[in-house]
Amino acid sequence: MVMESQAGATGRPGLRRALLFGIVAAVALTVIVVVGRIRSSSPAAAPDGAKAEAMQNKTSADVVTISGEAQETIGLTVVSAEERPFIAMIQTTGVVMPNETRVARIRPLAPGRVEEVHIRVGDRVNAGQPLVTYDNIEMGQLAGEYRAAAAGVERAQAEADVARRALERGDRLVESGGISRAEYERRDAEQKRALAAISTERAAMAIVEQKLRRFGVASADLSRLSSAEVGGSSRGVLRAAFAGVVTATNVAPGDSVDTQRELVTVADLSTVWVLGDIYQKDLGAVTRGQEALITVESYPGQTFNGRITYISDVLDPASRTAKVRAEVPNRDGRLRLQMFVSMQVPTGDTRSTIVIPSTAIQEIDEQTVVFVQTGVDTFEKRAVALGPAQRDTVPVLEGVKAGDRVVTTGAFMLKSKLKASSIEAEGEEPEKQ
Repeated sequence: MVMESQAGATGRPGLRRALLFGIVAAVALTVIVVVGRIRSSSPAAAPDGAKAEAMQNKTSADVVTISGEAQETIGLTVVSAEERPFIAMIQTTGVVMPNETRVARIRPLAPGRVEEVHIRVGDRVNAGQPLVTYDNIEMGQLAGEYRAAAAGVERAQAEADVARRALERGDRLVESGGISRAEYERRDAEQKRALAAISTERAAMAIVEQKLRRFGVASADLSRLSSAEVGGSSRGVLRAAFAGVVTATNVAPGDSVDTQRELVTVADLSTVWVLGDIYQKDLGAVTRGQEALITVESYPGQTFNGRITYISDVLDPASRTAKVRAEVPNRDGRLRLQMFVSMQVPTGDTRSTIVIPSTAIQEIDEQTVVFVQTGVDTFEKRAVALGPAQRDTVPVLEGVKAGDRVVTTGAFMLKSKLKASSIEAEGEEPEKQ
């Protein structure tokens, strides 16, 4: 009995210590789990060093800092985005085409052989400028007929002179009784026939002359043809009908040509056509004579003004669009044939829209952005969604609100500084181990 009591006495303290250790371990584990969950779910939890650095880099990558002195040096200008009524636009794409009423497709008027080509594609020519010289077979034949007609006129003129002098002598003789009245009347009739012959020969000569003029023969050339200078009488010259640009050639020296072959195409590009497509739902807002605004990526910030001159009566069954044509002045030749352009047609509707100057728009990494002033010397890059530009202003659909101060002059310099900072930061990034 005594031995059992001692063993129980010595076993109880060990059991108590084991139980106490287990309780402490369980409490510690519970505390660790709870703290971990609190840290992971707390929004104020501090990120580790790598995450903090990444967030800082992301923020600084969109912000440019430039001193006030540097702003003055580059002439940086800031304007406030405005909310104002803006005319709603129908926007479509288009292609620049020649004005077909001012395109000359030049063909020879008779068969022949080309001797010389005076122009090349792309050359600018003046009205009447020689384009192609060729040996005109028919013109050679006409030149011979013209010389024969000219000789006939001279012969008839000579005969008329003889008849005139005979009649003048008859006047004196009939009064003195030297000739009879009948002889005098015969001489008078001969003179009249001679004068009529002159008119006939001149009419024949005029017919040949008109044929030669259709080949481009000038008055000076006609005078040479009627003289002894017969060399080169079959040489024809094709000339430009008006000033323009040579857009195509299909001829070379030595070619045999006929009246069915187009040799040279000259287009007057002082006005061009822009062909676009308008969806069926928008046709009610488009009329002939309406203004059309043309913009091209090649000339940012510039708008070409034109007029709608044609609206197709037939819709494309696949796209449900109608062709529209705008005639656009192109005095400086900046609109080139086959250029892709953007066409905007103003409607009668207006809506309140945020607008900024077109000069504020920049492209960075294929993204349209503007720079907004956020501090005295800090500017933030913001991506924006834009509507169709109207002359020197553009509506902003997303990214800028009324009152935001947007950089106009100097925006390109901020873009360059931002790109340089980005490249420098990439070069200093430590290599991953």
